[in-house]
Amino acid sequence: MLKSLRLSPREQRVALIGFLAKVALFWIAELLICQLDGERSICRVVSRGFMPCLISFAVMDALVLPHLRRRLDKQRTSR
Repeated sequence: MLKSLRLSPREQRVALIGFLAKVALFWIAELLICQLDGERSICRVVSRGFMPCLISFAVMDALVLPHLRRRLDKQRTSR
């Protein structure tokens, strides 16, 4: 079980880049969009707070997405 949770260096790099991109988009949405026009739908997500978004980004990038990519790669190679 723990072995399946480990990420290769490539998977770590992809997860880190994806995480940083999502954090940057969050800050852009908060600083630029919501300060100018608070009525947009993205502002409801941003207004819930940074920590819940940060935790969900980390879980998705470190746990969920690498395993989905592995399964997709296995399906592609088995064809």
